[in-house]
Amino acid sequence: MNDVIKIKKNAIYYPLKFSICTIVNNVDEYGLMKKSFEEKGFLAECEYLIADNTVTNEFDAYEAISYFLKIAKGEFIIIVHQDVRLKDNIEKLHYCLDNLEKRDSQWAICGNAGAIDYHQTVLHIAHETHTEITKNLPLKVRALDENFLLIKASSNITISADLKGFHLYGTDLCIIANFLGYSCYVIEFLVLHLSKGNLSSLAKYETEFISKYGKKLDVGYMQTNCTQFYLSNSEFKNKILNSPIFFFLIKQFKRYPYLLKRKKKQREIIQH
Repeated sequence: MNDVIKIKKNAIYYPLKFSICTIVNNVDEYGLMKKSFEEKGFLAECEYLIADNTVTNEFDAYEAISYFLKIAKGEFIIIVHQDVRLKDNIEKLHYCLDNLEKRDSQWAICGNAGAIDYHQTVLHIAHETHTEITKNLPLKVRALDENFLLIKASSNITISADLKGFHLYGTDLCIIANFLGYSCYVIEFLVLHLSKGNLSSLAKYETEFISKYGKKLDVGYMQTNCTQFYLSNSEFKNKILNSPIFFFLIKQFKRYPYLLKRKKKQREIIQH
């Protein structure tokens, strides 16, 4: 048994506390961001990772984050824009994370701006002209803004491989977290965000995002090696279409294309 490793619960070791990850296309602006982190206590047990886009756009956001999540050594992975400056310090972030863990140990991602539903935004963020604050934080959200995202490394969250660009990756991460059984929150950690973001190409990315997720979420009829069932995001459809009578009709509907393919395959085998 010497060559067998016995796993233990809660035995995952992270050599660092925070991995601070940024896509950089302006060295001076990134330097000011990094300095603001260091001045607020992010020195010991921290690493700074960058995706270098200073010469060309070598990385889009999805690709960069995929690398960050694989390479980062921190217990918590912070994905932050280079035009962010910290207002709160590391002690405040520790407090927020401890509080969140006590409230919901199944959280995976938190940030400073997000949304619950239609016209229900949740904010704790400063701009150059004003600060937007929502009371009673932390609050669970369905999507998070990309300016500041903090991911719990032990959740093993990943990002979509079939999406590209620089928009909606915060939403993508939240959808994946929710799909895996985790939750996402806006916390009471204040940063200054110096821009409103580049929304000029958002419509193009939004169309692609909707198309890709429409295909992912439209599951339909599922066949496994030992059972069959109908799966959708509608509890009503799941109940009705998995009832004996409807499922019998579905199986009959699916059966004929299957028999035709099988017959064709048999002909091909005989001809060969």
